[in-house]
Amino acid sequence: MKTVRFIAYLFYRYYSTGYTKEIPYFSTLCALVLLFYIHLSQILILFNGMNLIPTNGDDTKIGNWLKMGLFMLPFFLLFRLFIKQKELKEAYYNKQKIKSGYILLVFYIVASFTLMILLILYKKGKL
Repeated sequence: MKTVRFIAYLFYRYYSTGYTKEIPYFSTLCALVLLFYIHLSQILILFNGMNLIPTNGDDTKIGNWLKMGLFMLPFFLLFRLFIKQKELKEAYYNKQKIKSGYILLVFYIVASFTLMILLILYKKGKL
């Protein structure tokens, strides 16, 4: 849980500036839920699982977004329960740990996306 809080701190610090400076906590939780969703997708792909969000070709984009939002809402609320905004504001880490944390986080996100793509290609027999 300590690692997840540090990742949340990195996202919060990043989202506290620029365009998202008004909603850093919400943006942080959304980023964490997205990472969780990527890992859940990887596991289901690996074990021949079903599609996480059941959609068909007849749904509109709004319908698909609504289904995705409703599916991710419990995870969002769970992260909100364990990661408090006050804790993120009060957290302190030295500059070297933050710098290396950002580098590792970017590498981790790229590796997660790459792994998911490779799993999809492998399961489709194209790899």
